Amino acid sequence: MKTRLIFLFCACFQMYNIYGQNPLCVPDTLYKDSIAGIYPRPYNDSTKTGGISKPVCINQDYEFPLTVRVPDMIAVPFGTSTIVVALESATLDPNNAVIGLPKGIQYFCNPPGCTMAKNVLGCIVLKGKATTENTPGVYGLVINLKLVTSIGTLDVSFPGPFFPGIYFMNVLAANNAGCATSPVVEASAGFESRHFAFPNPAKDLLNIQVLAMESGEADILLQDISGKNLKTIPIRLNRGDNAISIPVQDLNNGSYVYTLKLGKSVSSKRFVILK
Repeated sequence: MKTRLIFLFCACFQMYNIYGQNPLCVPDTLYKDSIAGIYPRPYNDSTKTGGISKPVCINQDYEFPLTVRVPDMIAVPFGTSTIVVALESATLDPNNAVIGLPKGIQYFCNPPGCTMAKNVLGCIVLKGKATTENTPGVYGLVINLKLVTSIGTLDVSFPGPFFPGIYFMNVLAANNAGCATSPVVEASAGFESRHFAFPNPAKDLLNIQVLAMESGEADILLQDISGKNLKTIPIRLNRGDNAISIPVQDLNNGSYVYTLKLGKSVSSKRFVILK
């Protein structure tokens, strides 16, 4: 009996280690009322929004979360139109759902079993350290889900007919200027939006995507690394996704900072010009 208890304890401890060490993510509640899908959505070249904005640097830790929204109804193609059916859950294969990842980058789900019930936000995190076996460049990704509906199981791909666009990861060499660390603070307390710039490094045009929690007037300041202000661009933010394109062809190669000011909140991030 004692031996059996010790065995059970060891088995439970091993399970705790296996599952407790899995890197999990936190779903973004901004998407709680969105239609079914994975967010950010695949990159849309027309609107310059969506996609996986954070580059992968070889031999550096990487993490990028994606939120999965599973409502209780979904519109599916039927002949030349669409029909609305009940949606029960969405499932990802724990090992082969994300195709095209660079070597060293894996994905993990929350919940850990990768089955996400209706009306509950889930998430996927792309995480790891890209190895030197990877060649710097663009790696196209496809994320495959199985949707359990009232009419059966549907296989859905992102990007795909439901969600056009492209998912890709930009893999950079370890010595690339875009992989340099920066002392710039990336967010301030109470800042009511999330934002990122791409491409980074940029050449002629810097695109800034802002996911705003509320609408309002804002400013974008471009500064050199010493803090000298180079440009101030007034903008109007609407709640949700906002895309701002800023010409930067007049800037020389090097590191810069853009600062987003919204009310009393200020947040800065670094970007690189490389021509």
